[in-house]
Order: sequence, then structure tokens, then C-alpha cells
Amino acid sequence: MAQETSSLWKALLRTKGTKKEYQFDINGTVYGPEREVEHSVDAGLYEEFGIGNAATAKLTLKLYADSVPRAATIRRYVRLKNGSQATEWLPKGVFFTNRRSEEDGQWTVEAFDAMRKAERVWTPDQSLTFPMTAPNAVAEIARIMQVQVDPRTQLDPSYTIDYPANDYTLRDELRFIAAAHAGNWVVTGEGKLLLVPLLSAPPETFYLVTEYGEPITFGGVRILVR
Repeated sequence: MAQETSSLWKALLRTKGTKKEYQFDINGTVYGPEREVEHSVDAGLYEEFGIGNAATAKLTLKLYADSVPRAATIRRYVRLKNGSQATEWLPKGVFFTNRRSEEDGQWTVEAFDAMRKAERVWTPDQSLTFPMTAPNAVAEIARIMQVQVDPRTQLDPSYTIDYPANDYTLRDELRFIAAAHAGNWVVTGEGKLLLVPLLSAPPETFYLVTEYGEPITFGGVRILVR
């Protein structure tokens, strides 16, 4: 799920003293790091460790803003900064406001990513044909959720789903498809639907590193977490 980054980003990531800065685009109005009081994002591949997950990410944000409209779309960005050097801004989540409050110009916001839109019973259009292949089903679910499918998503066209019964939601169907592909669904920083196979991470990603990307060793040997 790694994003493409510039050479400056890679250099600053390994430079001590580098800090992260965040900015937030709220319905087209950008608020820089000086407006943020604090924020956190609760996100991950798993609700429970394993496969067949489709977890929703939650943003909790406090900032000084002119206004946070009802149901506002919030786009989160991050960059690295060290002294006078600053990298490009990278997208780190698209969220949709659920609750917000304001006091003396400071807004407190709770927002969720697009996976929350999958919490609805799927009643397919009568023009659709079942059984339906996994790629077609995901394309239809993404259309209903108003998101794009990340092009890195790999689906087996031989795997099919039946007409959804028992009040199955869009998220239920995504979870079935994820389990069949030994993976989990996430919404990426760009707001796209991505299937992440559980064993997709290359072995080197399991080596322990410092916050600056330097390897942690014991007796000169890199520590590998399995």
C-alpha cells in the first residue's frame, strides 16, 4: 500500500529532526498545520486479526476553522519538514463528517472514511445478473459507495457471489470476497477501495527499523518479526 514519494521525502524520512505536518481540506478550504489543535486516525487492516475484514477508518480532529459544514468532506494530507526543507503533500485519507461542534472558533469533528457507506443493505438493480463475478460485484459496490477501485486490487474472475439475501450489506459482501481472496479491504489515502492480501507484504517490511528508517540490529544482525 506504499505511496510513491519523491527523493526528498525518502531523504528526510531518514534524517533526524524531521517532523510530520498535516493539513486538512474541508469542502475545498485548506487549513494548514497552524490551524490544527490535534487529530488522530483510528484505522487498520483488521477489526480482528485474519482475513475477511473491511474496516472503517475514523478521524477525530480539533482545529480552528471558519466553518465545518454539515456532512463536510475532509481530505487529510501529510508532508515531512526539516528546517527549510519540506516535501510534497501526500493524501492520507478522505473522510466524511459525522458529528461536529464549535466553541470559540475551535471545531471538534468526528468523521469516517468511505467504508462507512458500505453499511447499507444491498438490494441489487433488477438489470444485474447473478451469480456475479467478484470483479463485477466489487465494481458495482464501489459505484454505489461512490468510490473508485484501486487498480492494484486483484480479483479472481472465477469466484462468484449469489444474489444477496438475509439483508446482507455491501460491507458483508466485501468481507465475503475478501475472505475468498485471503485478504482485507481498506480505503486508501486517495479514497480508493483496495484489497490487501494478507501475505502481500514483502519480507523486508517485517524488519524492525527506527522512526528514521534505520535498521535495528542485535549483535550486527537485523531483527525480523514473523
